[in-house]
Amino acid sequence: MTAPLDNLHDFYQPPPPAWTPQTIGWYVVFAVIALLAMWIIIHSLRRWLANGYRREALRELALLQPEQFSTLLKRTALSAWPRDKVASLSGEAWLNFLNETAGDSIFQRDPGSRIEEVSLRPVTLSGNDEQELRRLTAEWIRRHRVQT
Repeated sequence: MTAPLDNLHDFYQPPPPAWTPQTIGWYVVFAVIALLAMWIIIHSLRRWLANGYRREALRELALLQPEQFSTLLKRTALSAWPRDKVASLSGEAWLNFLNETAGDSIFQRDPGSRIEEVSLRPVTLSGNDEQELRRLTAEWIRRHRVQT
């Protein structure tokens, strides 16, 4: 005689659901996301490479004396603009160029307006003026916009 429980069978287990998308719409969504991610990566890399001269100028700024700030700004500008547009600028025209490209009048008031004077003649700056001139120079390096 067989026991009545021997005739029982296990529960039927359906196969687990697939993790792959079942419709084409998901493949389209994934493709768009992948393309967008590639575009963002390429755009960011190009921007990072294009701004290498800014990073180099900021590193150099930390080592320079105030007499060399105007020269650093000129070299930075020559890295971004055509030589014929920047190389001949001096005095008021140079300060106007710096203000226009910064989108602000940061070199219109003291001590920014004295950056050329400091580079041409021995001028004694107070500690605050030197620090402010260094800050203005760094601000221009970071913020200037190249318009060709």
